[in-house]
Amino acid sequence: MTSSESSTITITLPKYINDELNTSKKELGYSKTEIIKIAIEKFLEEQRVAKIKNAVELMKNEYKDNKELTEFTALDREDFI
Repeated sequence: MTSSESSTITITLPKYINDELNTSKKELGYSKTEIIKIAIEKFLEEQRVAKIKNAVELMKNEYKDNKELTEFTALDREDFI
């Protein structure tokens, strides 16, 4: 992402998180911004995966409960040749 595509936000963190962030920054050689960006990206990816899993579960339940969707299931097991 180039700087022209960036946005600035202001956040308030509990002191203990900021202290741990400072320690990690020194240990890892990343800036606070980089660490926070990585954490947010991971969180957003987890949310995308959770949404997909939820949609799959809803579709599975719909398939299981909707007889119109399953009425030809028995035909899938027959040999037509």
